[in-house]
Amino acid sequence: MRTENGIPIDTEAMEKLLTHGDLITIGFTLFPLRLLIDTRTNDTDGQWVGLVEPVASVQERYLWLGRHRGSFGPPQAFSFFVWPQTVRGLVERDVLRTLRQRLSPEASAALDSALDSALDLERQAIVAAVRGSEAWPAIWQA
Repeated sequence: MRTENGIPIDTEAMEKLLTHGDLITIGFTLFPLRLLIDTRTNDTDGQWVGLVEPVASVQERYLWLGRHRGSFGPPQAFSFFVWPQTVRGLVERDVLRTLRQRLSPEASAALDSALDSALDLERQAIVAAVRGSEAWPAIWQA
């Protein structure tokens, strides 16, 4: 069930995004929550990292930012992508290393916590897929 085969990752493009992105949102294939990383800081607010609910459009994400990060204007560089492999692979290969180097100690700890939660969500989704559930009906439940 857990595989890193399939869609190849453009590591050069990934490094560029992780080096320059102000606001990076990463989606995952097995659960709906998104990993949102806001690297911006000002006099009152630091960087922010957490899992957030998905939204239907970029405009909705901007509204979310206005409510939760209102002391900032629009981000200079907003990026969203779906990570096509497992969260475990993302963590084990330290794909976010370049981004982590840009984060404060508090934001880095928040990234660790969010990734731990994402790993748990991924594990739960895999278990549900194996056992069968409403979201993942088993072939014998037809």
